[in-house]
Amino acid sequence: MTPASTVAIPAHNEEKYIEDCLRSILQQTVQPTKIILVADKCTDRTVEIATSILPLERSAILRKENVSWQNTYSENLELARQQAVGDSFFIVDADMLLPTDFIERLLPQLAEYASVSALAKTDPSQGLLNRVFSIWEKTHKIAPLGEQPRGGARAISIDALTRVTGFHDVYAVDTDLDLRLRQNGYKVRLDRNLTVLHRRRMSVRRSISYQIQAGRARRELGISGKRTILHSIGRLRPFVLYGYYYYPKRKTAPRPDHT
Repeated sequence: MTPASTVAIPAHNEEKYIEDCLRSILQQTVQPTKIILVADKCTDRTVEIATSILPLERSAILRKENVSWQNTYSENLELARQQAVGDSFFIVDADMLLPTDFIERLLPQLAEYASVSALAKTDPSQGLLNRVFSIWEKTHKIAPLGEQPRGGARAISIDALTRVTGFHDVYAVDTDLDLRLRQNGYKVRLDRNLTVLHRRRMSVRRSISYQIQAGRARRELGISGKRTILHSIGRLRPFVLYGYYYYPKRKTAPRPDHT
């Protein structure tokens, strides 16, 4: 018998992508027990589309109108975790398209690893900048410490997640979780043989924003300035430095009780 599992989809105004994402979840060869969509202050048709697609008997749409945490994405994941069922917790960003065997291939790996991420690749069909970005992504392979697991499409052991007190109010929530899991003796993995498609259409503005966010995340995680400079130069990401030095490291706000 397949163990019970939950899929969480954080979403903010994702009407362009949410239908394909949800249908790729509903077409899985191994179906999740529960699907939770966290609609984060959505003002478009995200909720309407999700309501028309998701099966009522095994799904929930959490409408979040107010933000309690400094980092709203982290809060979305924690809200979903509080209502999760089963042994495994899947995170699927609303702009991801999954292969039909995504859950089937990740589930067995949780016997050895506390968290396993799929490899997200930019959809080159979404425009010229997407094609350029998909080529640039190959630089992940030359990262000094090796390519690290990233959020967006991953499976997590709910038992391990509970033992490290869930998701925290931090910007780089995926890296923060991996660090805490490793500190508690768990193993995490990036499965390079399992690929998901990141369908969001890139723009120059969005690309710069991603770099600034990455710099901010590195600062929050305590990564050294020297290592960040090398990263910025080696991987052609100048705005990472701007994000690193512009956003000072700050203390995390107290976590509210969502139960």
